[in-house]
Amino acid sequence: MPPVIRFSVLASSSAGNAALIEAAGQYFLVDAGISARRIIGCLSRFDLTLDDLSAVFVTHEHGDHIKGLDQISRRISVKTYCTRYTGLEIREKAPGVSCRFFEPGRTFELGALRVTPFEVSHDAVDPVGFRFDCGEASLGWLTDTGSITRRIPEYLSGVDALYLESNYNPHLLAANPKRPRHLKQRIASAQGHLSNEQACELVEKMEHSRLEHLVLAHLSRDCNTPALACEAMRQTLDRLGRRVELLCASPDESLPWIEVAPACAFLS
Repeated sequence: MPPVIRFSVLASSSAGNAALIEAAGQYFLVDAGISARRIIGCLSRFDLTLDDLSAVFVTHEHGDHIKGLDQISRRISVKTYCTRYTGLEIREKAPGVSCRFFEPGRTFELGALRVTPFEVSHDAVDPVGFRFDCGEASLGWLTDTGSITRRIPEYLSGVDALYLESNYNPHLLAANPKRPRHLKQRIASAQGHLSNEQACELVEKMEHSRLEHLVLAHLSRDCNTPALACEAMRQTLDRLGRRVELLCASPDESLPWIEVAPACAFLS
């Protein structure tokens, strides 16, 4: 069998985001926006500890993506991969973090894992998405972007699995009485978050013939529901003639391993 990637979303919401990737026997966190204690608890369900981690990849410096980094760095010495500007922000909040810098658009390798970070549009200093490749298997990672830039579909084209922000339903956002107008404008702006419809637009724009697994992520608790996000995406997938395993990441419960291989992907 060729090398595979498998991943689990540990938590995903505006309150905190973290995920775990395994590639050819190495384990990586993508973001650490929940407490270190909670991350340790999630890892234990997979019979893992913090010491099993080879690296942490950070999309951007907002608290819901780096909240646990400081405590993790106090427990173990693990390399955190991010852009230089993101690293400067991280060190302000977590000075003990050991940062390794990458440049968007330039692929680097960690063991069997090839990592390609790419620019996204969000109100952070230097936010990125990722494409992860191991052997012939590929996983796309897109969260916290307010628009689909021209290059994003290119980076994600041909992936076998995709983790994709589907943050809000525009009607629920507009009608939400808890959110002030300026916050609604920020969320819906080109530097905010993706709506359900924008997530569908991305899938239509990217080359999707190999797509087998799609995880909708970073859903708003107040301005979206899993049912609405999945319904919109399912209609798009049906229109495209794609039979895809469609899941919603939860803010409270980890997903089981999702195994990604070039010819077959399945939930285990």
